[in-house]
Amino acid sequence: MGESNVNAEREQLLRQFDAGQHLKQLRGDRPLSEISKLMNVSKGYLSEVERGIRLPSDHFIGEIAKVYNTDVDDLFFRWGKIPILSYHVIAENKKLAKTIAEISRRKGLTDEQKERLCDSIHKAYKEVIDEIEAEKK
Repeated sequence: MGESNVNAEREQLLRQFDAGQHLKQLRGDRPLSEISKLMNVSKGYLSEVERGIRLPSDHFIGEIAKVYNTDVDDLFFRWGKIPILSYHVIAENKKLAKTIAEISRRKGLTDEQKERLCDSIHKAYKEVIDEIEAEKK
């Protein structure tokens, strides 16, 4: 296994651990058995997710968001996953997919510069949405 694969695997395991810790915080003092019943999963499975041993399915992440009344997109990102709706939008929009790929492949850009580019895309989106909403009035 190459060094980059080992690093990627290590990063994913850290994400899983951090996401699991976040779940423990969301659960608070509520018993694991109570939450596992609400989610229709075994206590063992939920415990493994909370300890970062298991990577939950997209469906289960959605169930977690419902039970804890928290942002589903935030949970996806905590596990290093792309929300399913975002995936479909990117898959259906060649220009958007190409732009994202070019940003990630662009040599010479720092992570901060890539983040600035993504922030600019998001800002442009918000501006267009505001214009559309204003036109409706």
